[in-house]
Amino acid sequence: MDEYVHLLGQSRAAQTNKARYAGRGTRRLVATVAVAVVLVFALVAMAIFRPWPLSTRPALRHGDRNAENRVDDFKSDPAAKSEKVLVELFVMSRCPDAVQVEDVLSSVITSVHSIMDVQLNFIAALNPNATFGADCKHGDAECRGNIDELCALRHRPDLPSFWRFLLCLNSHFEDIGRDGDLSLKCASGAGLDTAAFLACSMQNEGRSLFKQSAENAQFARVSTSATVFINGKLRCVEDDGWYDCPGGHAPGDFIRDICAAYKGSTPRPSICAQYKPTTVSGDDGY
Repeated sequence: MDEYVHLLGQSRAAQTNKARYAGRGTRRLVATVAVAVVLVFALVAMAIFRPWPLSTRPALRHGDRNAENRVDDFKSDPAAKSEKVLVELFVMSRCPDAVQVEDVLSSVITSVHSIMDVQLNFIAALNPNATFGADCKHGDAECRGNIDELCALRHRPDLPSFWRFLLCLNSHFEDIGRDGDLSLKCASGAGLDTAAFLACSMQNEGRSLFKQSAENAQFARVSTSATVFINGKLRCVEDDGWYDCPGGHAPGDFIRDICAAYKGSTPRPSICAQYKPTTVSGDDGY
């Protein structure tokens, strides 16, 4: 009898220990699941509230065209000065209308490049499965041309040097994006750092610039090449003819408006004295 009681006690103790260890295992499992849930919620929150678009460069924040349409904290490159007048070109590298606008702006760059900066926003449909990350209206050659122009702009020694590169490309319009030697020749002739240009054009930097550029155009809701903004406001459109250009579309008209929009501390170029601001480009304009 005593032996039976002893065995019964051992059985009950074993059951108690088993229950105790089972309870510990359950609590550990619950704690592990709770930590995993917290981590999942944290990751989801980070994904939801991370600033859009995801990019190494800040996005252009255009509002609706009926609102202020001001550029907010955007610089075309890290060296750009915020006090300069920002001229944005919404274009395509193989678009004849873009070439027309860039030809007009050539003398503008020569005259007032010291108080302005240029940003290229290429019109393309983002597509992660496309060769260059987007579908371009005039094919992959245009996407390649867009990347070449963005890399030249990023690695320019100054704005006139970039414009020489751009005009060189445009003078061989049919070969843009199709002839790699042309881009390199134009970069060298314009005085760009060809090593930096090639590295950008052929590697991830160029594609990242192109993606950001296309995002900017989409976010600004601009789909017509060529469209010109000055300091975040629509200035002019060239699409088989000029329109929405209340201040005119001659080189002098753009020079006048850029001079009027400049509020920086360094002196304006002397040519600015030849132009009086209009009601379009005065304090209530740009």
